[in-house]
Amino acid sequence: MFLSGNKKITVKLRDNTVDLKETKDLSARLMVLARSNRDINQKEAIGNYEFTLTPRALFASNGTILPCHDKSKLISLLEKLTREDVPHEDHQLPQTGSTTHQDAMDTGFIDTTSTDQPSRKIALVDGMVLVQRLSKKPATAVTVKDLSGCFNERLMSLTRDYDEIILVFDTYRTDSLKSATRDKRRQGKAIQYQVRDDTNIKHIPLSRFLSHDQTKADLTDYLAAKIVEYNRGSSKLIITSASGNTRSNKDLLFEENNQEEADTLLIHQAVLASHRNPADAQLMFFSPDTDILVLVTANYDLLLKNTSISMASGVVQIEPLWRALGKERAKALPAFHAFTGADNTGRFSRIGKATWLQIYLKADEDILHLCRCFWMKQKWRKECCPLWLPLYVQPTHPRVST
Repeated sequence: MFLSGNKKITVKLRDNTVDLKETKDLSARLMVLARSNRDINQKEAIGNYEFTLTPRALFASNGTILPCHDKSKLISLLEKLTREDVPHEDHQLPQTGSTTHQDAMDTGFIDTTSTDQPSRKIALVDGMVLVQRLSKKPATAVTVKDLSGCFNERLMSLTRDYDEIILVFDTYRTDSLKSATRDKRRQGKAIQYQVRDDTNIKHIPLSRFLSHDQTKADLTDYLAAKIVEYNRGSSKLIITSASGNTRSNKDLLFEENNQEEADTLLIHQAVLASHRNPADAQLMFFSPDTDILVLVTANYDLLLKNTSISMASGVVQIEPLWRALGKERAKALPAFHAFTGADNTGRFSRIGKATWLQIYLKADEDILHLCRCFWMKQKWRKECCPLWLPLYVQPTHPRVST
């Protein structure tokens, strides 16, 4: 819908008509308008109007949405926030497992040694992240079945010290907004492959094998079923979810779900795991995604107290982050993340996550209800205006029209 700003508009110029396109430069648009109306005050017009169909604070000159390039910076900003919240003497304590977790997804090994062991440990793994880490598949992976065996070994090695393993995959839909994002990231033409036990992939790079969304959808279903099959007799509880279907190697039944993103489905499974496990159990998410950190923090009150995320930078404990933000700001964090720039929401021009977070931490309580009033446009606009307006308006301006 944002591409509609790039359409041509017919403008009357005396006795003629001209097509004015959004991609024209600002000066050309101004001259056309100035010639069509002799009474126009160019100085006033330039100072008060942008001569564009879409606001420049949110869109490029051609009408396309501004992509967010610094989404991942939010991770380090939130981690820094937790360090500032911890007393000075606590900074001297070693961060158990921070170095091992940095390479855990690559090596498949993690040292979870701790002086205070929980009664039960639950691992929640983003399946496609683990698949993509198999980019250098072993020489023994000749067929898809061999690949599933390598994947199972990596998963079991990564979660060797855990009592419960929850493996979640994305759902690939043709009518999804994510499909457009994947098309932009894809290099070269997508090729669809059949996913069967005997499919030969010896000379096919994994990146090319996964270039087609349908192949990825079939592979996620295949791996989810194979993991349960390989661990049917295991003493551990193994749960896999792909394409809306959730299964396990024990007598657990799950309803079908319509979740597309593994991020939200991981939260759903984490809440279920928190209910069926003792209060002193541990939840560990294995995902480098910024969205996971945001969602886990926002829903921390529904999860076990001992909840953490294994990311590229190390282990992020959620309790200090929840305490540093406070309940209201933590619950509104997904709305803040979407408002300031995410995958499909775009961003504000010249304003990054660091600036937004500083403003967010000082915002009034009304702003913290963003997630509850998105649907009320007038109220949302009124409450958000004090948040973003100072970023674009100099305090010396005599008058600001909102």
